[in-house]
Amino acid sequence: MSDITLRAPTDDDWPAILALAQLSLSELPNSLSQDEWLNNRRSFSPSDGIQRHFVAISDERIVGYACVEHRNKNIDGRETLDGVYRLFVVVAPSARHTLATRLLAKLRECLIDLAARRAWVVEYEADAGFLAYLKEMGFVKLKSFKLEDGNPMVEMTIDAPFQSLV
Repeated sequence: MSDITLRAPTDDDWPAILALAQLSLSELPNSLSQDEWLNNRRSFSPSDGIQRHFVAISDERIVGYACVEHRNKNIDGRETLDGVYRLFVVVAPSARHTLATRLLAKLRECLIDLAARRAWVVEYEADAGFLAYLKEMGFVKLKSFKLEDGNPMVEMTIDAPFQSLV
């Protein structure tokens, strides 16, 4: 992989981001539909909460995606906790360790800038490789649960100061 640049995504980038996510999800049984995944990523508005997205570009194509998200209210209408942010990192499985590390470092900068106290991720239990990688980066398992479709999930968390995300 040649030089990597990071920038904010544009509306034209979403098909490539979705294709990359689908590539990552294709390794897993019963993963989210494309529309569901894309709608979840695009569902934030400035009034809804903080959202910082990045795409990683190499040779003029998108090779990674990462974001920090915070909603003002949960789906059930309750207020969310201040200083707690959800992270997403999507890279092709072959680039997981090199590119994911770079994207997590960028997200770390955002978390520090936002004075975050905690970050969390939700990942498919079947993606054991990525879960092991997150554990190496300092995330700890918070809980396991199943989606409505029966897919087992793992929620992992990491507390500030996020030194290991570099």
